[in-house]
Amino acid sequence: MRTETFPTPRQLAISVKLPRGNVEVETADVQETTVTLSGSTERARQQIEQATVRLDPRGDRDELVVDAEIDDISFGGRIKLSISFGEKDAIRVLVVCPHGAALAVETGSADIRASGRLGAVTTKTGSGDVQIDEVERDAEVKVASGDVRIDRVGGSLKVQTAAGDVASGPVGGAAQVKTAAGDVSLREVARDVTVTSASGDVHVASVTEGKVELKSISGDLIVGVRRGSRVWMDVKTVTGDARSDLDADTGDDGEGPLVELKATAMSGDIRIVRA
Repeated sequence: MRTETFPTPRQLAISVKLPRGNVEVETADVQETTVTLSGSTERARQQIEQATVRLDPRGDRDELVVDAEIDDISFGGRIKLSISFGEKDAIRVLVVCPHGAALAVETGSADIRASGRLGAVTTKTGSGDVQIDEVERDAEVKVASGDVRIDRVGGSLKVQTAAGDVASGPVGGAAQVKTAAGDVSLREVARDVTVTSASGDVHVASVTEGKVELKSISGDLIVGVRRGSRVWMDVKTVTGDARSDLDADTGDDGEGPLVELKATAMSGDIRIVRA
């Protein structure tokens, strides 16, 4: 196990690169950041020993770099050979940092878990689940195979996954989700929403204004329009049923924000409801 601690009273950006394992980030009311790397095999311990863990000043902020993507092994301090291990052994990276830190993670195969309050988040992983509590600004997640869950996003949300479910709590800005296979559930989106799903149900519980475009080849589409918002609809389904519960709604005075809704499904039902 390896532990490094750095004073980080200024704005902080964290960059983590990990071939395989787990990335855990916890924010707290602290002015220092602690990084702990651990692994159970000899090869993992070699990787941990040679991993880069450093704090770099970047103008008015600091950047913490944790890079465990190591291929070069030094023997006796004199000869250095480049060796490709292929699939690396699993390493656990634990970062405890101040609230509001920005996080960028790039992994080959790893679960990512962030608890607390982060400033902004960018992740890119081949396989693994992504679970994040709160993002104050924007969140961008790319994963080839894995589930994505974010409890709250203050800014915009962008998610791209080939196979996995996507779930998000309130989004303060726009939301864009692309998935090949998996269900999509967005609780509340303040502005524009774009969801494209090849196979999976799409549920947008509440939208207030902006352009909403939902597309699914195989899956049901449900979208809730917040009470008081006006709606323009273009809804099409080939083999499913389309239904709007807004026809009998008399609570719209015609002066609220406008939702421009386009929903298209090949084999799936479409339902428009009041949120």
